[in-house]
Parts: sequence; structure tokens; C-alpha cells
Amino acid sequence: MAGPTLDWDPLFVYMPAAANAHVQPAGLELKGVGIVSKFDVPLDSLNQYISPPGPNEYTIFIHGLSSAGTDSIGSPGSKLYTTDYTGGSIEIYEDSTPDASFDPNPENTGVPGDFIDGGPPILTGSFTRFVVQTNDFTVHKTGNMEGDILWTGGTLFVKTVSKSGAPCPGLFTGGITWEPLPNVLVPGYLFRHDGKIDFNCPVPTQPSTWGRIKSSYR
Repeated sequence: MAGPTLDWDPLFVYMPAAANAHVQPAGLELKGVGIVSKFDVPLDSLNQYISPPGPNEYTIFIHGLSSAGTDSIGSPGSKLYTTDYTGGSIEIYEDSTPDASFDPNPENTGVPGDFIDGGPPILTGSFTRFVVQTNDFTVHKTGNMEGDILWTGGTLFVKTVSKSGAPCPGLFTGGITWEPLPNVLVPGYLFRHDGKIDFNCPVPTQPSTWGRIKSSYR
């Protein structure tokens, strides 16, 4: 069984003007940079560069995500914070001269520069939905971040189309942490994201009969 189309840990997210991880003020832009650690169908041919490690590096850049403001429910000690975003783009690059590093306190000379200098992106897309959820009660400061992607271009754009010619939207998903430990979160970043992208290709409608449908519930 195929795994995620793309997998990563880490992707670091930043919003320099945000006061804390919970409240992401309306109108501020969320950005993030990451390094792909594994590919699977339909990008599994790229695995030759990942395991074992090869000459090429694959990087992710998300940007243009505009906060709609943060809502919260619950009382202190049991609060859940939710921030929806509008707009936003994602780009995935292949770089034959690996140099990406999560330099502290972005933006700077390396972030996002070293993540987008690999030439034309292999995939580009637009977010049609994006949400961040945090809380004040998890022991290790964990939440989630996810969005839906409409693929729009890139040198491997053809890979985002199913065999029937229908587009395969992407699901960007995974867990986040804002734990301020040296081996977890780099200074100047809001979250560390351990995530993946799944391609959600449409499933063709199959002919059936009423008898077959009823038998499936027995």
C-alpha cells in the first residue's frame, strides 16, 4: 500500500509579528520552509535521491497565507485556539546543490532563499483551505495544521492528474509543536510541523445493482 505522496519532518513555520503561538492576528502572513524526507506514488521515482541520500535536495515553501484572526473556546487550562487562513501558495523545488538550513529568526539570507533557489519548481499549488489549531493543555504543546491544495503547475504537474484525466487535489496535514526546546524549535519560528501531502485522486463511479449494495451491509 502506498504511503504519503510527500513526507517531511521538519517544516518550520514563521510569523514574526505574532506575539505567541496561539494568537495569529488577522491580516498577518504565515510562511514556512521544509525539507522533503520521502516520496511515494506518483512521485516515487524521486526516492532515488532521498534513500539512500543522493545529490539532490527537495524543499517546500508555503507563503501568502493571510490570517482571518484567531477564535478560541473553553476556559484557561482547556482552551482550543483555531485560526483560519485565506489565500496562500505552496512550491516544491528540486536542488542539485543542497544548501537549505533553518536559520534562526527569519526572514534572512537563508530563509526562504536557500529553499527556493533550485530552479523552476517541480510542483506549485494554491491553498483552498488552511487552518491552524493550538491549545493550552497538551503536555508537549502539540496541535495540528492542515490545508487543501489545488495544483496549478510545475515541471511535474502531469503527476497531479489521475489516469482518467481528473485533477488530484493535495491534502497538506500533520502535527505541530511550539515547545521551545533547542532540539525541537529553532528560535524565531512559530511552529515545527511534522507532516505530509496525500494526493486525493477521484475514484471512478462503478456500476452496481441493488442486490450487490444490500449484500455489502450483511
